[in-house]
Formats: sequence, structure tokens, C-alpha cells
Amino acid sequence: MDDPDRTVVWRRPGAAAETTRTTTETVSNGRIVEPVREQGSVVNVNANRGPGRVHVAPTATQLAVWRAQRVIYYIFGVIEAFIAIRFILKLLNANPESPFTQIIYNISWVFVFPFNNVVPSFTSGGAVFEWFSVIALIVYALVSVGLAKLIELIL
Repeated sequence: MDDPDRTVVWRRPGAAAETTRTTTETVSNGRIVEPVREQGSVVNVNANRGPGRVHVAPTATQLAVWRAQRVIYYIFGVIEAFIAIRFILKLLNANPESPFTQIIYNISWVFVFPFNNVVPSFTSGGAVFEWFSVIALIVYALVSVGLAKLIELIL
């Protein structure tokens, strides 16, 4: 270790002094000696992922489709979150004069009003079970999946 430019390579104890072996060999004491590549050789660890599996990079069209699907799922997820929070607040009889409750009711009403009075809501005490909110959640989930699949088919 006197020379700082000298590279020291660790080898398994008992391994022969040769640098490259072409196959796996068993030494006399029963230990397996693995092949060692020369220092100049380059190995692509992603080149072979097993028999019959080849990694192919996605095309620009596939990336655009995936990005559009993620945007669709995100937008409809936000809409469904507002409707679900509205449903829970109505079910728990939240204070309608609270600013948070008013904001949720006003934003979510835009998305649930087409389904209003489709089926009657149940009222018990002050709690309201809004069936049209549940229907809106189901319809928006189906629409988001339908749009995502449509984009996949078109592009």
C-alpha cells in the first residue's frame, strides 16, 4: 500500500490468481469460485430480465396517454373527495353555519345537483343520508374510468 495510485482488488480467500474464469468451478475444498470479469468490461444489468422478458421503453404516445389518464383520475378524484366529504358532513349533521361546511356544500353542490331528487334522501333527527351523493360518487367514478379507457383507445 505504499503506492497511492495502485488499485487493490479483493479476492475471495483460496481463489486462484487468474483474473477471469469462464464458468463456475468448484475448488477442491468444495467452495464455488464465481467468474470474475476483467476490469475493462461493461455490464448492462438491465439487459436480460429473465427468459422471455425484454424491457422496452415506452413510446411518446404511451407516455402522453398515461399522463392524460393520471390527469383525468386526479380531477375526478378531487371531485369525488368533495362529494364524499359532503356526504359525511350531512350524515354527521355538521353545523351548516360553519365556514368549512359551507365551502364544502357550495363546491360539491355544483357536482351533485344533476342527481338531486333521483331517489329520496333519508332523514333521521338532523342527520341526512343523501342517496344522490352516493349515486354521484358512483357515476363520477365510472365516467373517469370510461374517459381514461377512451383516451387509451383513441391514442
